[in-house]
Amino acid sequence: MAIMTGTKPQRKSLLIIFLAILLAGASILFFLLQRSSTPAIRHVVLISLDTTRADHVSCYGYPLPTTPNIDALASQGYLFSHSMTPVPLTLPAHTSMFTGTIPPHHGKRKNGDVYFDPMNVTLAQMLKAKGYSTGAFLGAQVLNNSFGLNRGFDTYQDQFANKGHERRAEEVNRDAFAWLDRQQKDNSIFLFMHYYDAHDKYAPPQPFATSFNDNPYAGEIAYADHCIGQVVAKLKSLDMYDSTLIIVTGDHGEMLGEHGETTHMFFIYQSALKVPMVFKLPGASKGHKIDDLASIIDIVPTICDLVGIDPPEGIEGKNLAGHFRNQPPLPEDRFLYCESMHPTHYGANSLVGLASKEWKYIHTTRPELYNLQKDPGEVSNLIEEQPRQASIFKENLAQITEQAARQGSAQKNAPLDPDLLHHLRSLGYVGESSAPEDAKFEQSREDPKDLIDYHNAWHEAEHLVLENKLDEALAIIESAHQQRTRYVLCDVALQICLKQKDYKKAIDYGEKALALKPDDFHAHEQLAFAYSFDLQDEAAAKQYELAMKFMPQDQLDFLATRVRLLYQLGMTRARQGKFDLAIVQFNEALKLNPNDSILLNSLASLLLDCPNQELRDPPRALELAQQACALTQLKHPLFLKTLALAYAELGNFNNAVNTTESALALARSMGNQALVAELQEQLDRFKLKVPATR
Repeated sequence: MAIMTGTKPQRKSLLIIFLAILLAGASILFFLLQRSSTPAIRHVVLISLDTTRADHVSCYGYPLPTTPNIDALASQGYLFSHSMTPVPLTLPAHTSMFTGTIPPHHGKRKNGDVYFDPMNVTLAQMLKAKGYSTGAFLGAQVLNNSFGLNRGFDTYQDQFANKGHERRAEEVNRDAFAWLDRQQKDNSIFLFMHYYDAHDKYAPPQPFATSFNDNPYAGEIAYADHCIGQVVAKLKSLDMYDSTLIIVTGDHGEMLGEHGETTHMFFIYQSALKVPMVFKLPGASKGHKIDDLASIIDIVPTICDLVGIDPPEGIEGKNLAGHFRNQPPLPEDRFLYCESMHPTHYGANSLVGLASKEWKYIHTTRPELYNLQKDPGEVSNLIEEQPRQASIFKENLAQITEQAARQGSAQKNAPLDPDLLHHLRSLGYVGESSAPEDAKFEQSREDPKDLIDYHNAWHEAEHLVLENKLDEALAIIESAHQQRTRYVLCDVALQICLKQKDYKKAIDYGEKALALKPDDFHAHEQLAFAYSFDLQDEAAAKQYELAMKFMPQDQLDFLATRVRLLYQLGMTRARQGKFDLAIVQFNEALKLNPNDSILLNSLASLLLDCPNQELRDPPRALELAQQACALTQLKHPLFLKTLALAYAELGNFNNAVNTTESALALARSMGNQALVAELQEQLDRFKLKVPATR
């Protein structure tokens, strides 16, 4: 036996060192054994709960059992009690979730931002490169593939059977489960599922409508949780559950009337930013509550660590995987960025902020500072009492914003599908502001806090328009307009009056809107429609020209809008008898879109019917009509009618008769009696011109 020598203090020190080495070795051995006994991650499932604030999830403290299935995952996994989103809007938030970056970095500042710089690498791209089969199944068109988040997905299910713009979580599950069934058993999969149900207006299905009849918002969350239970059951039935990393989170919360905001997108208070975030790892059986500050931008680097991928350089997200290995990162003063660009839609300042676990700073016209631990409802603004704390946050916010903007590329928009754009506008998701310009770190504009009632009126009016309750919507707008003159509500009122066919009133609101903002091209376009329907063609033509003048080059649907404006201007000039100008407008529109069948047919008709013989051009009219009919596969009776007229104009009455007969058959099948009568008269006339056969 070795004999320990030396003085008593020396022997004591050696003993302490020896015990420390033994303990360290035991810890390492325990950690290695724990890791070796933990099943490997073969699959990743990420479920995003749209519009779900954390405090309405029962494992986050909600008093009613809204989320038993999320609770069950948390009881075997890791619940982050202070998790946040950087922005209370679906598309920018999911872009942050998929890239590990904040909006100034990735460039998407509002719903409807189309351009997505290729330098932004998505989680799906990373996992696909590692050999994962990737599938995404969406609950709403706000994440349509037009916006670029489909990168890296083998399957991106954004087209719904009901042809609508949103669908229930059970429908999302149905398509996702069918996709899972088709996967090869030895393939690793990455499945992303987006549930939109908690978005307003809240109308949960039964039995949740009855169970939560006094709180339908909570009922929607309970229904989504029920569908998460179906996902867990499906994974178990496919023998995938024990090898799957499951992450449940939210993209943003909901204000529910706090600080005066009824839903979300305007303010950046915690009710709109705090979201649930739960990680369930394979083989885990014990729940852990993590009180460190976390964000949805942390999902990318954490998954990368867990599956052995190097995350992209420069991302702002933090790797949380140390918590899962009993090696939590050292405590640090973390600051999380947040923003809302929506107030700029009304000409107000943006809202940009920074939150730590204890403090929250919001930079705008009148800055705000809150102690989140003592004042979680953000009621007492301490900006005057704590100037030094505010200064620290303001300096950090400026640095974070500047660094993120440097890392992100200059953003610009690409054309967006017009139908999708119209839907996003109807939900108030697409404003006219240019976010990078409006996000300047300044305080010169009106404070958003002074505009919340106005915003709520606008939001409610938009919903009423969607429900076709036009009189109610207009009453709200007129009341708000009396209190505060703003062009945005004038613009909405103009659209309502157009729907009501009250063109005089629409013209009045259009002129008011343009008096407040003369360069608003949408107001010019809508006012042009009003003048046109009111048979004031010269005034309409002027507004169409101004709309084209003021249409920004980065307008989301630039090409489609310009073609539409040129077409409308051409029709207006034709009604005025200014046929030369009409032909110029149609030709210019066709240069932009040579395959627009309506344009082709309209110009063909004009070249046949123009009373100015110098402008008539039957050969070109025939060519244009043939193109229009070919593009519509000879299924459009009006286009066939024009083609028949072109044949007749050139003396080819046999083709004129045959083409008219085809048009007549289509008109009869459609039940269009007026068109049937026209075509029958045309057919009889052409038959008289057919040369007699010998």
